[in-house]
Amino acid sequence: MTVELNLNFLKELEQETVLEVLYRDQMLRKADEERIRKLRTQLQQLRWKGAKNASHEYQERSCARCQKSLGLVMNRGAVCDGCSHRVCSECRVCLNPYVWKCTICYAHGTMKVKTGEWFFEERAKKFPGEGRRETIGAKLLKSYQKLSKISVVPPTPPPFTE
Repeated sequence: MTVELNLNFLKELEQETVLEVLYRDQMLRKADEERIRKLRTQLQQLRWKGAKNASHEYQERSCARCQKSLGLVMNRGAVCDGCSHRVCSECRVCLNPYVWKCTICYAHGTMKVKTGEWFFEERAKKFPGEGRRETIGAKLLKSYQKLSKISVVPPTPPPFTE
């Protein structure tokens, strides 16, 4: 479903106002994308910090997160439901007395909540053919930057006077 908006019926001042709002929206989206990128980088660093991988030889009975050796009877670790790695008691985050996740799975879930990624996953389940598309505001902004005599300039603060 493609919706084309034509703002030619608006006066020039109204068009400028709409374009200023669209420009601010674009700036906020870029700032939000930067925030999400930083969260993903933090999660990736947490994964690299203490995760088992195929390039290193690890002991069979060691924590997947901190590589501390696990015992046979005491502190033998448990398998995380999210990633199926064996982790020690210090590398777990308890959600309630019976449910816990390892630190990486918990951080991944928290990142999904903070970025809103869970919403897009649920929407993709409900509407499988639709993905992230360009918003109408972004299309309008591009078309007016190319075709219009109206210049879209970021708002500037008033001049500094003493």
